[in-house]
Amino acid sequence: MKKNDNVEKVRKPSFFWYGIGARIMRLFSYFYWHLRVDNKEIRKVKSPILAIAPHSSTLDIVSTAATLLPKRYNVVMGKDLFTWKQLRPFIKSFGAIPKDQGAIDIACMRTLKAAAEQGRNILLYPEGKTSLDGRQFFYLGPSIGKFIKFLDCNVVAVQTHGAYLTKPRFIKGFRRGKIETKATLLFTQEEVRTLPVKEIVEKVRKALEFNDNIWQQQNHVSFKSKDPANNLNYILYKCPKCGAEYEMTAENGLLTCEECGNTVRYTEYGELLPQGDSQTFDRLDLWVDYERESVTEEISKEDFSVTKAVTAYLRNDEKNEYEEKGKGDLTIDKEKIVYVGTEEGEQVELTYSLTEVSTVVTKNSEGIDLIIGGKPYRFLFDEHKWSYKYELIVERLFAVKHNLP
Repeated sequence: MKKNDNVEKVRKPSFFWYGIGARIMRLFSYFYWHLRVDNKEIRKVKSPILAIAPHSSTLDIVSTAATLLPKRYNVVMGKDLFTWKQLRPFIKSFGAIPKDQGAIDIACMRTLKAAAEQGRNILLYPEGKTSLDGRQFFYLGPSIGKFIKFLDCNVVAVQTHGAYLTKPRFIKGFRRGKIETKATLLFTQEEVRTLPVKEIVEKVRKALEFNDNIWQQQNHVSFKSKDPANNLNYILYKCPKCGAEYEMTAENGLLTCEECGNTVRYTEYGELLPQGDSQTFDRLDLWVDYERESVTEEISKEDFSVTKAVTAYLRNDEKNEYEEKGKGDLTIDKEKIVYVGTEEGEQVELTYSLTEVSTVVTKNSEGIDLIIGGKPYRFLFDEHKWSYKYELIVERLFAVKHNLP
């Protein structure tokens, strides 16, 4: 972004890096991931445009940008992505707009408004984080409707199937299967101006719905890889037979509980097949529902709290990297998350209130990101597990408080 005469100038994505790059990736994706795009409905929609899409995978930027061609879009990205060394050389050329995840970012809002006023197109993933279980986030607040009215432009939606299964967040590398995308006009600018916020929110929620687990089984699509169950034990952490937590291992397509021996094969078709007299669920998302129900029961106890050892990091925005600051314990209860430990050699207590917080951002390196006192902290669990359990706790606390399913 550039500033001139107090008016923020939002960089248009580079024709070379974005325009040509997206076309190359679309061609590559067509052959390698069998990407199939349907964008007929939006080809004549005039800029500025807000494009929204569910955040099913880290591959979304590729499949969504390919679907939105030939127009170029300024993509809203979490500031965490600006710390990825492999992205740093290109991120400015992409015209990426940084946003703090899990916090109200006024500076980002101003930039987005300026972008729309300058005729720029914007790509936003309203959920703010990638899916871990292959379906949409359970809650999308009314603020998305107010935000759409604030931008005051045409809105298109991109629905995707197969991206999560091609690149689940918890694995390295890719699976080879199929990705389907379809872009539709969700609101004209006139509809944005006249429709009530409640109706806008409901249509957005509907547009973001997806469940790759159901889609895969209904369409019998295979996703091939050396080990389909790789790292799946970080998501399916609770044994369906004995209830032990974080005793699951994942190897050679098998999920095995080291506590009771329950063994389940996860196939390239998304099937969960019990071995012998083992127990399982029909789909990955149903196994996660079992974990959610367990967490809901756990947080109902009056004295509920969980404490785990962590290493604390703080993001250095000048260097675009996280720096280790200390060690301590991270405790979550019904009201807050508290870090008690060291920071730069000093004893500290950092508190993150869970009032009206619907989720937290988790990391593949088994940690969570929290904005505390305006500072972007990252807490990595020393046992290299627990992040998904903490995420589910926050989400179920919010759901119970607001009578959500």
